Amino acid sequence: MVDPTLRAPEPPDPPAPPALPPSEPPVTARAFSALTPLLALVWLGTGLSMFTFLLIRGYPIVTSLLLAAGTMLYLRGLFTVFRRAMINREIIRERTSRERRIIDVGRAATWTRLLWLSVLTALYLGYYVVVLDLSATTALLAAPGLIGSMLQSLIYVLALLLANFLLFFGPFLLYARMGLNPSDPGDASWQVRLSDVRGQKAAVEEMQKILRLIEQGNKYIQSGGLRERGILMVGPPGTGKTMLAKAIASTLELPILVTSGASFVGMFLGMDVLKVLMMSRMAKKRAKKWGGCAIFIDEFDTLGSRRAGMGGGGMMGGMFGGGMMALNMLLVVMDGLDNPSAIRRAIRKTVNALLDATFIIPQRIRLGKRTLPLRLAPLKPPRYNIFFMGATNRPQVLDEAVTRPGRFGRQIIFKMPDFDDRKDIADLYFSRVRHDKRLDEPDMRDEFARITKGYSPAMIQQALSVGLMYAFEHGREGVVWEDLREAMANIEAGLAEPIQYSERETLATARHEMGHAVANRFFIPDMKSVRLSIRKRGGSLGHHQAVDAEESFSKFRSRMAGDLRWGIGSIAVERVFYGENSQGVSGDLMSATRDAALMVGVFGMGPDRRNDEDSLRAEMIGHRLISAAAALQAPQGDPNVVATVLRDREKARDVAQILGSAYVDCWRLMVKNKDAIDRLARVLIEKKELVGKEIDELLDTVTLVGPETADAWPDFLFSLDGGMHLCPRCHRLLPEGARYCLHCGESVVSPFNAAQTTLKS
Repeated sequence: MVDPTLRAPEPPDPPAPPALPPSEPPVTARAFSALTPLLALVWLGTGLSMFTFLLIRGYPIVTSLLLAAGTMLYLRGLFTVFRRAMINREIIRERTSRERRIIDVGRAATWTRLLWLSVLTALYLGYYVVVLDLSATTALLAAPGLIGSMLQSLIYVLALLLANFLLFFGPFLLYARMGLNPSDPGDASWQVRLSDVRGQKAAVEEMQKILRLIEQGNKYIQSGGLRERGILMVGPPGTGKTMLAKAIASTLELPILVTSGASFVGMFLGMDVLKVLMMSRMAKKRAKKWGGCAIFIDEFDTLGSRRAGMGGGGMMGGMFGGGMMALNMLLVVMDGLDNPSAIRRAIRKTVNALLDATFIIPQRIRLGKRTLPLRLAPLKPPRYNIFFMGATNRPQVLDEAVTRPGRFGRQIIFKMPDFDDRKDIADLYFSRVRHDKRLDEPDMRDEFARITKGYSPAMIQQALSVGLMYAFEHGREGVVWEDLREAMANIEAGLAEPIQYSERETLATARHEMGHAVANRFFIPDMKSVRLSIRKRGGSLGHHQAVDAEESFSKFRSRMAGDLRWGIGSIAVERVFYGENSQGVSGDLMSATRDAALMVGVFGMGPDRRNDEDSLRAEMIGHRLISAAAALQAPQGDPNVVATVLRDREKARDVAQILGSAYVDCWRLMVKNKDAIDRLARVLIEKKELVGKEIDELLDTVTLVGPETADAWPDFLFSLDGGMHLCPRCHRLLPEGARYCLHCGESVVSPFNAAQTTLKS
């Protein structure tokens, strides 16, 4: 047995590579270093020789000293340029600090320019003296006039170039200016206050906090905070995103730029970049003046959508691809990679370069314990207090580089208003519209908030506006309840079409919709009917709508099973009254099939608990109810869950059993209440349309009886014409009397009465 404490010896470390001998400088560098003392002697000798020469020629001592010093300075400049050229060609090696290297490079660049200027001056003087046989003094006196005429010609040429530039690019500059709407404090007002943004209390409070940080940006930064670059307002259409931006523009003590994502799409390549640059320039100009600026981009998904190659198609371009580079430029602008102004940079660079080129003025001097710099300090990049706001209802299409922290990483979510929010929104818009005083009663406001579930603030405003329009059409100066009913029906289902049904079709439509209402009352007691109509709207002959009695955000299986029965109530009531169903149930079957498939394939909800016989019966009924159209439709970009579930044999059987059980319950309910449903349908024919409490009051006029498990089964669904049966496993057609399936071998001995299963539909 091996002792576990014993370990194999570790392999020795690999030998270290031999140290490389220090490289010696090249021969040229050593020769240059040896010549440096000699060059210094030449430099000093040249100065002394020039001074002696000038004294001999009779120049004053001061003049001779200045000219000799200038000669030495010029020679030192030549030596500096020559040394920098050798360093750049790697002939000699530079062993200086970073600060010293910056000074040497600046000196070499300055003296290079001075050398070229001296060469041009020498050529100018040589031309006057040699060619024109004039004196150097005459040439120097003529220089200002020559320079003035050259500047005049240059200005003329530049003016022509500018005119041609504006002639060609002027329209593009004007186009880039379009769509950018700047507003300084006090210039304009959208007559919208923050208190007018109802139903979004959390979003408004969060935005107010951010606005306070924008207005006090410098103090916040000095305290160590990180500046907010941008914020994204996300929510369904009509929930108040743009309205909040208008309120900000009306109340903010800083200027604001309002634009839209679509305005960055140009016809020509580069127009989108030009517009972003112009927007940035306008914002920086105002931020410098006012201390900050806000930019609001509506429909931001048009600008910030994923670029091609990152899982998206990018912004749609114009004729020559205009609109594909705006996002890249926007990201650069948001990062704040700005330089100081060109004039400030040029002044600092010129002053420091000239001081360094003198070789005698030091970088700094010491005055006691303090150090006094003799150069202009490096310029700090400007910090503009610019804040970006974007609004979109499609955050999933935005580029990842846009939504990262530091850009638009902070989001404010706008939700659909709940019951209390809708009451608050209704109070705001009712106060702006002339209306019947009875609409101010608490019960009426509660009823209005209840039946407008799913409405956004914009839809509530539109309902009152359209209601006022109907009131004026009927000669009233204020909105009444009937006007609101018609306006909401118009918003939800479209305009009512003045079509006269036949008596039989009218009764069939009324029974169809009443089947929904009765099923809703029995199977979903937590849902209250809010609309029941047999007026043709938007291609539908009738309409029934129900909402939660109390606001809820999740559904249990019992609730989803109730939703199935609400939808299947239409086909059940038609088969009870007519023995067959119309094509009007297609939409109900599609919704029911999709819900049942989601229950089985997504939410882990199985079929109802029944005995084997009842489960098989329900499954056979459900197979006849599955809508193939539901498996063909899926939201764009989403997987087709229904088709995937129905392709699985076992899951398809569960779906069929769920649908069949729902149909059986509805069928039994309609059979028990056939006479009552008929009476209710005839009342609906007279009313045409009912809203809210009117539906409950109508249903309360009759006594409805619930179904029981011992009730009969809808036998006509169990077989096809000719006495053919379905295999309970593979659902293939089998002749009557077959004991097993030839396709899958499943036993098909029927546990229930064969006479019941051969009745024709």
